[in-house]
Amino acid sequence: MSNSKSNNPNNIALRVLFPTLINEAWYPNIEKERESLVSRIYEIRDGDKQGRELSEKQYVNGYTSYFTQKKLHNDRIFKNLLRFIREVAIDYATKQYWDLDKHTLELKGFWCNINGKNSYHRDHIHPNSQISGVVYLQCNEESPAISLKDPRAIRWHSVPPAKQNRPENSTYASITPGLGKLLMFPSWLEHGVPMNTSDEDRISMSFNFDLRAKARPWGKRK
Repeated sequence: MSNSKSNNPNNIALRVLFPTLINEAWYPNIEKERESLVSRIYEIRDGDKQGRELSEKQYVNGYTSYFTQKKLHNDRIFKNLLRFIREVAIDYATKQYWDLDKHTLELKGFWCNINGKNSYHRDHIHPNSQISGVVYLQCNEESPAISLKDPRAIRWHSVPPAKQNRPENSTYASITPGLGKLLMFPSWLEHGVPMNTSDEDRISMSFNFDLRAKARPWGKRK
């Protein structure tokens, strides 16, 4: 749309402030590694009795290794995927001008999720982290989209009627999954997953990063 003086004599401009930034990327090795990644996740679930029991209380017909498996970042099957996730995290931080000279991004959590039929995740946030995200390893056209909620509490008061739903005026947004798609967002952004009505399991890996100050070399002072 033209913004010339003749079309806009009063020079009216709409500014965007306080945006919620999301990184989207695609894992380049997904076709090559998908089978081994998915197979390993099922192995983890099948061998994690405690995790299955805890998951059943939180996610009916679903499984997450979040409660019990704290060392998946050392699993060789996820080595390449995790390297890619780290690269995207650095890109995300760099684009936002975070201080990576004096700070480093440290992985705080890395876990797998299996959403069977009728399974869902309630809206939630990931406290005490800066970056959270998900990468999809198995999904189809019927798999539910991740739902993202407008984080500005005041935005929910006196919501004006909208003629058309657009990112600029919505209180909820959703992003459809895709094989190998990686989404990265601020950990404070409330999100959830509606019920999976598909007969196929929706499988993903989730993660958190924390921005921590680098240790100062001995004897160096500012």
